[in-house]
Amino acid sequence: MSSWDRSRSIPWSRAIPVAPATATGEKEDVDLMKERVWRDLSREAANEAKELEKSKGNNNQQNQPMVSSPGGGASSESADEATQQSSPLNGSTTTKEEVNFLGYVGRPYQTSDLLRNLAFGATIGSITGMCFGFMDSIRSASSSDLLKSASRSAQGRFVFQGTYRSGMFFGAFFGAFHTIKYTTRVLADPGDAGEIGLGSVAALGVLMARREWRVSMPYAVMLVGMDGFHVFMREDGKV
Repeated sequence: MSSWDRSRSIPWSRAIPVAPATATGEKEDVDLMKERVWRDLSREAANEAKELEKSKGNNNQQNQPMVSSPGGGASSESADEATQQSSPLNGSTTTKEEVNFLGYVGRPYQTSDLLRNLAFGATIGSITGMCFGFMDSIRSASSSDLLKSASRSAQGRFVFQGTYRSGMFFGAFFGAFHTIKYTTRVLADPGDAGEIGLGSVAALGVLMARREWRVSMPYAVMLVGMDGFHVFMREDGKV
């Protein structure tokens, strides 16, 4: 089946809400519904390809005709030709999903999607990190005797440095987290839970590797938890 025929067979009508999604009459996001349908179709196509390959191998083993030879022995005919003539599995319309070097059927890679995920994570992480840094700097300035005796400009400079440093740190962390999520989606497409799990293990593992970064672990876990909460609430249609 050509890509044009396959695109025509995609049930795009499933992506258009025909009834209100909630009791209040709010409709679900059409783009989100299309994304769900596309993921379901990709997984179904991969499962069908695996089943076809498995059934093809079973037919090749079972449909080998045995012809008795004049000497009383037995010889097998060309099983491939008989299978090609009798089995519909070898038709030209059979589609097979390409697997990557890991043996999984992932999502197609697009540089624009990678940059969009990186920019989203860096932006959200920077804004949230600046809030964290500002609160920590204010608390440190109010609890330190040395900073209490310093001038207002020195205290403001201390708070400003803590704010933008924290923003840059968490922007890099959350941008890397979303980049790892997208890479996992392209390589294996394990779903939202798998993407968040692998991304959090890799990103948080880097923080644990250095002692001076471990103090930021609670804020980093909070960021990852907020992202997972948003994703699963979006999938349930509550946001």
